[in-house]
Parts: sequence; structure tokens; C-alpha cells
Amino acid sequence: MKKFFAFLGMFCCAMTLSSIAFAYDKGDRVLALWEDAYWYPGTVVAVDGNVITIDFDDGDKATVDSERVNKLDWQAGDKVECRWPTNRINYPGTFVKVDGEKIRIVYDDGDKADLTISWCRQSRASRLVGH
Repeated sequence: MKKFFAFLGMFCCAMTLSSIAFAYDKGDRVLALWEDAYWYPGTVVAVDGNVITIDFDDGDKATVDSERVNKLDWQAGDKVECRWPTNRINYPGTFVKVDGEKIRIVYDDGDKADLTISWCRQSRASRLVGH
């Protein structure tokens, strides 16, 4: 019985810790959920409790609840959409390389491009299934 209560205590502690929001600081690179249900890269410019102000890479600015913010953690294999350099239309693809702010994407049609993360966004659904 003691083992059960010890396990239960550890489980509850782990669940509590996992529900604590990541603490963001001014200057942090993040992904924030915009009104169109896409995650966009940006930089934290202010934090007031659970409210975070973000300068998005595309020039927009928003103040959002911390639940709409994630660490910028894109990695190779992530499904995203990035603008094509010549027409600036977003097309779906997969990161094959992420090196800081620089990325290489292979679009679903087979085309490739070397860009920066500021050219990309990620759908809410793609992020929910593990990037």
C-alpha cells in the first residue's frame, strides 16, 4: 500500500510540474498561435504574468495568453509551410535541416529551398501531432 501512495504522490507531482507553463523572458524566440490557427515565429518583447507580447518575424505584433506560445523548437522532420522565394505563397513541406535561424525545406512537390525560419509557419494540426 505504501508503494501505491508513493507512486501516486510522484504521479501527481509530475502532472503538476508538466502543467506549469514555460517561463518566457524578453528576447526569447518563440512560436505563437495566430488567429488563422497557424504557429508563427517571433520574439518576446514583454511579459506580464501570463500575457506575452510578441514581435512576429513578418512584422505583426500581438499580445497573447501564454497558452498560445511555445518555445521555438523546430527541427528536421517537422511538417511546415514556407513561402516560395519568388511568389511568397506558402507551400507545405518538411524541414530536412534546421541550423539556428537557417532551414532547408523540401516542399511536398519535391522542390527545395534554403531559407530562414521567418519564411515559415506551422499548422495547429501539425504541431499537435508532434511537429
